Amino acid sequence: MFKIFKRDYRICLLCLTFIVLGVSIYVHQVESYLIYRGIRALVIFSALVYLLIRKPNVLKPWMAIFLVLYGASSTLTIWYEHEYFATLSMLLNLLAFWAIILMLIPKVNIKKMNRGYTVLFVILILFNAYLLYEFVHMMKDEAFNNYHYLLMMFGAMSLAIAAFFALVFNHLHTSKLSIVFTIFVFLLIFAEIFRGIAYYDFAYGDIAVYIARFLNISSMALFLHFAILNWVNRRTKAINI
Repeated sequence: MFKIFKRDYRICLLCLTFIVLGVSIYVHQVESYLIYRGIRALVIFSALVYLLIRKPNVLKPWMAIFLVLYGASSTLTIWYEHEYFATLSMLLNLLAFWAIILMLIPKVNIKKMNRGYTVLFVILILFNAYLLYEFVHMMKDEAFNNYHYLLMMFGAMSLAIAAFFALVFNHLHTSKLSIVFTIFVFLLIFAEIFRGIAYYDFAYGDIAVYIARFLNISSMALFLHFAILNWVNRRTKAINI
C-alpha cells in the first residue's frame, strides 16, 4: 500500500480530499456537528502521522510544530462554545501561523526585491489586512471576552503577514516548491476566513461551511505534497525549506 502511495501519492491525495469532503458533508447534513469538527482535527493529525511514518527526515521541526499547534487548535474547536476552549483555540491557531512565518523569515530578503514589486506587495498586503480587520470587527460582538477578541485581531494580522512573506518568498525563489508552498499558505488563509464566515453565519449558509472544509482538506493535501517535494529537493540539493 505504501509503495502504491509513494508512486501515485498525488492522485491518492486528490481522491482522499474528495472522500473526506464527502464524509464531512454527510456528517454535517445529519447534524453531527461535534464529529464534523473532529474530522478537521483528524485530517491535520493524519498528515502529521503519515509524515512521521513515511520517513522521519521528511518531517522538519517547523512542519511538526505547525501541525501539532494547528491540530490542537482544531481539536479545541469541538468545544468552541466554551469560553476557555475558544480562547485557547485561537491562541494555538495564532502560534501555528507564526510557525510558518518564523520559518519564512530567514528565506526572505526584502533588499533583493526591486522597488516596484515591494510597493505592490505592501499595497496588496495592506489592503488584505484592512479587509481582515473589517471581518474581525464584524465578529467583535461574537467574541467571548477581550482576550478572545484580541487573539482574533492578532490572528488576522498573522494571516496578512504570512501571505506577505509567502508572496515574497515565491518572488525571490520562484520554483515548483515555492509555488506549491505559496498556494498552501493561501488555501490555509481562505480556509480560516470561510470558517469564520460559516461559524458566525455571515453569508452563504452551508455553502460557506463546505467551502471552508474543502479548503482545509486541500491545504493539508498540498502540505503533504510540499513536504515530500521539499525532501526530494533536499536530496537533489535544489532549493528547499
